[in-house]
Amino acid sequence: MHPETRHLVLTWAVLMGLTTALGFAGDVLHASRLGVAFLAVIGVVTLVKARLVLARYLRLELAPGFLSGFTGSLAVTVAVIVLSFAVIHQPLVAKPFAGAPIERPTAKP
Repeated sequence: MHPETRHLVLTWAVLMGLTTALGFAGDVLHASRLGVAFLAVIGVVTLVKARLVLARYLRLELAPGFLSGFTGSLAVTVAVIVLSFAVIHQPLVAKPFAGAPIERPTAKP
């Protein structure tokens, strides 16, 4: 196998591993809200994946100035998104106030 092809296949394998890590961090099997730590992990893994695609597949590793510029702008964008989700974070199930009766849904005939 040509060294360049092997390099791209290894990069693809790393990207697939990171995609699996995103699936676990995103808890895709359960309907729940993610905590801030999981949101941060998702943001970092997304940034690493984007940098790998930019560097290896778009060959920006040959132009380090462009690679660092794109990486910086992606980092700022991901940070804004993760922080906004962390600030707006609402629990999936609202907790009732202490002493307030819990309303149960009734079946309609």
